[in-house]
Parts: sequence; C-alpha cells; structure tokens
Amino acid sequence: MEEKFIDLWNWLSPEGITSGSLKELLTKESRPLPPEKLSQRLFQYPGLKSRNEIEIELDILGELFLQDIVKAKELEEDFLRECYCTSGALSQYALVSKEILKSRYHELSKDQGKVASVTSKEGISPDLFEAVISKGVSRRPVVLLGDVGVGKTTFVRRLVRIDAKEELERSIVLYVDFGSQPALRRDLETFVSENFAKQLLENYNIDLHSNEFVRAVYNGELNRFSKGIYGQLKDVDPAKYLEQELSLLASLTEKLESHLKASFDHLRASQKRNAVVFFDNIDQRDAEFQDAVYLIAQGLSETWNLTTFISLRPDTFNSSRKTGSLAAYQPRVFTISPPRIDQVVTRRLKFAQQVINAGRFSLGAEGITLDSSLLRDYIDVLITSLSFNRQLSECLDNVSQGNVREALNLLTSFVGSGHVDTRKILDIYRRSGSYTVPLHEFLRAILYGGAVHYDPTSSPIANIFDISSRSPREHFCLPVIMNFLERQAQHSSAELGFIPSSRIYDHCQSLGLRPDEIDIALSRGTETGIIDVTAEESKTGDRTERFRITQNGAYLLHRLSRLFVYYDAVVVDTPILSDEMRPKLSDARTIQERLDRADDFLTYLDEQYESFGELETGLDWESISSAARQDITNVWEALERAAARRDGQSQYNGTQN
Repeated sequence: MEEKFIDLWNWLSPEGITSGSLKELLTKESRPLPPEKLSQRLFQYPGLKSRNEIEIELDILGELFLQDIVKAKELEEDFLRECYCTSGALSQYALVSKEILKSRYHELSKDQGKVASVTSKEGISPDLFEAVISKGVSRRPVVLLGDVGVGKTTFVRRLVRIDAKEELERSIVLYVDFGSQPALRRDLETFVSENFAKQLLENYNIDLHSNEFVRAVYNGELNRFSKGIYGQLKDVDPAKYLEQELSLLASLTEKLESHLKASFDHLRASQKRNAVVFFDNIDQRDAEFQDAVYLIAQGLSETWNLTTFISLRPDTFNSSRKTGSLAAYQPRVFTISPPRIDQVVTRRLKFAQQVINAGRFSLGAEGITLDSSLLRDYIDVLITSLSFNRQLSECLDNVSQGNVREALNLLTSFVGSGHVDTRKILDIYRRSGSYTVPLHEFLRAILYGGAVHYDPTSSPIANIFDISSRSPREHFCLPVIMNFLERQAQHSSAELGFIPSSRIYDHCQSLGLRPDEIDIALSRGTETGIIDVTAEESKTGDRTERFRITQNGAYLLHRLSRLFVYYDAVVVDTPILSDEMRPKLSDARTIQERLDRADDFLTYLDEQYESFGELETGLDWESISSAARQDITNVWEALERAAARRDGQSQYNGTQN
C-alpha cells in the first residue's frame, strides 16, 4: 500500500471509485475486443449514395415545400390555420402502453397541483386565453410545457396570428427565439433588451432613442427638473438649461434595461398598450440557461408588469422545480401534448400540394427553377400511402416518437432518396393514377439516409446487435433489456413504465451478462433513443436511475427486428465472432446477394443465442428469427413473380413482332 499508494488512491479514493478505474483494471484482461466490423473492411464507408436528376430535384423541392414553407411570411396565416392540429389526441399507432403516453405530465401535476392543457374541446383553453389578455396583473410567467418537437413554436405562432389575434392587436408582441438566435448566458439580459429594442423599431416603428419618444417617456422627470435648481436657467440661459436637460435624459436612457422598463410603463399608460413576451425554444439549451431565462421572465412579469410566456420541457421544469430557479416560484402552467403525427403530416402534405397547385410559393426567391409537378405527383403518392398503408403511418409515428419535427425530417429524407426507385414510382403513378409506398421502400430510405451503407451515427434507427467484447450473449443484451423493460412496465409497481436499474442488472446478470456489458447496452439504448432514463436523488443523496422502453424501441423490437431490410442494414455494423461465418458476411450489392447475406446473418445470430442454453431470457428470439426468415422468403417470392412477369411480357412482345 505504501509502495503503490498512488495506484491505491486512483482505485479506492472517492474520485477513483467515481471514475471506475478499478473496475476497468479488473475487467481489462477478461474483455478481449471483438473482431472488426464489416464496415471497417469496406473501401468506402459509409459512402455517398448517388442520385439521378429526378431524385436531386425532389430532394430540393422536398426541403422547400415540406420544411421551409413554414417560414414563408406570405403563407403564414394560411399555414397556421390549415396545418395546425389540436394536441392531446393519443396516437393509435404507438407500440407502447397508452398509460405511458398519458403520463408525460404526471410528475408535474403531482407536484404542482392544477395543470391545464392549452386547448379544450372548444379551442384555446379559457384560462390560457385569460392569461394572454391579463395585462400582467398576475405578476407570474406562464409556462408552456411540451416535449421536444410537439409543436410549441407552432402553437405560439397560431396563438398570436389566429386564436388571439384580435385581442393582441392593441398589444406589443415580442418574440425571442433562443433556437435560432445566439445568446450567451452571461450576456442574457443585454441580449434580451437589445432584442426587444430591435423588435420595437422594426415591428412597431417605436424608436426608443428618438427625441420625441424619450421626452414623452420622461415627461414627469422633465417637469420635476424644470422646478428644480436648474429651472431658473430656462429664462436666464436657455442653452445651458438645454445642456443640463439633455444630460438628465442621457443618464436616464444610458442603461437600456431601465429605459425599456420606463418605455413599457409609458406605452401602457399613454396608449393603453400592454407588452406580451414569448421566450421560445429555450429547451434547446442546457438547464442552467433555461433557469436564467426563467428568472428574466419572472422579473419582467413581477417588476415590469409584462405578460410573459416561456416554453419548457416537462423534465427540465420538474428538475428546476426541485433544485433550480423555479423552486422559489409558483408559475402558471399549461401543457402542450403531442398531436397525432399522421394527422400533422397529412395536413402538411395537403397544404404543400395546394400551394404548388396555386403557384403561391415562388421558387425564384431561392434562385432555382425546377419542375414542381414532380413534387405535386410525389406528394399525392405520399398522401395516398399514408391513408391506405397503416404500416407506413405506424413506422412514422413510432420512429419519430411523437416528435413532429423528426417525423417531417424522416419524410423529407424519403423524398428524393437515392435508395428509392423514384422514376419507377412516378411512372406507375402517372400510368395508373395511384401508387402506395410499401414499408420496405420507406424503411430503406430512412435507415441509410444519403449513405451507401448503414451508419449508426447518422441513422435514426439503432443497431441492437452491436457488441463490445467477444461474448456471444452480448449480441442480445440490449434486446433482452428492451423486452424486460416492456414486460415489467405492465406491472402496477412500474410507475410511468420506469423500472429501477437494480432490477435490470439482476435480470441480466442472472443470464450470465456482465455488469460492464449491461452498462454499455443501457448507454447505447439511451443515446439512440430506444430507452428513456430518469434519475432521482434520495434524501441521503443517493442517485437512482430508472429506465423504460420508448416508442422507437418498441417499434424496433416488435416490427423492425422481424424484417429483412433491418438485418440487411445492420450486418455491416455488427462484429462477427465466428471465424467460419465472418468471410461469408461480406459486401453485397445485388438484391440476391443481400438476401443470402441476411439469411447467413440470422443463422449466425441463432447460433450465438444458443449460448444462453436453458436460461429463460424472456426474449422470444425463435419467433423473431422465424419472422425475419419468412420476410426474406417473401422477398424471394416477389422477385420470382416479377421475373415471371418480365418473361411473360418478353414472350408476348416477341409474338406480336
């Protein structure tokens, strides 16, 4: 101990235990690294998928009409009126428990008391509507709670431009977007003040520093000044009096924050104009930044008498209520639940189609000239597909996890993808008048994105078979955890579907899985969004983590893991422990080669699963593997039918000739 005291300290001191250095030492020799992945042997990985002219045009048009169209000022009101979907309707496609979907704000209502939704059956909640027109009398900010991508920004825009437009016409509406505008936490107050001043000038033609406005704001101070010691100069030395007066006004306007407060007081008193402030997209910043913005909002409400709205995520709000800035305050809270993804996407597609048909969105402003009839036809294909192909809607809903922004990103990545035979789709549509996108076409586009090969760092879909050691059981560590979380979530003791980490480790270690393998699997699951994690601190300071499966994870476990397209993709990212099988799982280009490789990959996984022996994993791997093989068989049969049709057509053409 004396001779190796530094090692002793590094391993057993509180800092050493936290860093896990002893654990690393003890497991280093027993955890040989797995063989290299196929991706490491490929010449160009992940590669860039080539596209033809039609696919390139569709990609550009898809970005314009599915994403950028929301930014077009000339279309804003029509967009908000026609595309906004009322939140709160539970997804009919989600593969997780409806109770989990309902529980997004359970913790909040439990601690906070009354929490209202932003909408009611008749439209905007009367309580929220009252908060909008309350003219700051409550002296508390209004918190709009919603998960990332549920449409908080769209709700705010619609509230201002549609639902409360008439009531806000006499108000000054100030909107600060912390998602697109840079701001440092240490300069936050200055940033907000400068932003307010800029909006007052650009949107309301109110110049805070114009002589006329400044004198109106400080009319009371000027009157008192004229009765003070310098008042006599007004007749004796007007120039000197003016100099002293200007010095007073300069000192009053020197600090922008205090000048703004006085300006808002003046506008409220003289013009009966209240200011309504929206702080949006702060959930894209860290918790400390969000706390700082909330304190500013609290100050604006309490001391400036402004009506302030601030958008937050439920988890951030709950955390801040316990240990952050919100612990000292009691804000008014309204929740924005996720809308139905299928409804949002369909409305967005129909609106884009209307805009294209009416020629209302000019491409000239973008400096490009393209054939928008391509996208009009393609959008029609998508609308039809989402209406008639339930599998497609289910995929979009679960992979996006109720995140509208992510759902639109997925749809945009499909439009113009090099992994989709776009020319074939358009030819069939224009010849027959309809085309329904099959699930495998959509999945291939989103699995690969713009790359030739599957890349886990950019794909929205995780590889659940990756390993960190040469243990065959580790291939199934993440699927076993996902299955365990789903089964345990059905028990009444699983609050909101979350399971304590101790139970996960107990189950997995009983199957011979090592703690470090479980650590890695849980980390990979949370990083890729197939597992949710929450942490709580007890009164003694102990930190307990709890996990639950997400919509994305449930979809992967129940749908994707049973499809050829998934194994075809992730095989390049999975280390193969078998020396005999590794050479067989090489690069494959033709569909026939890919089908054979997927079949071999499943054979390999079957063999690795046998290492569990008689242990009860809870995972029905036999059923999953069997379903995936059946899907491979279905693809083979479809290829044979297509070949038979081509042969028949060739024979028919030869006879006609």
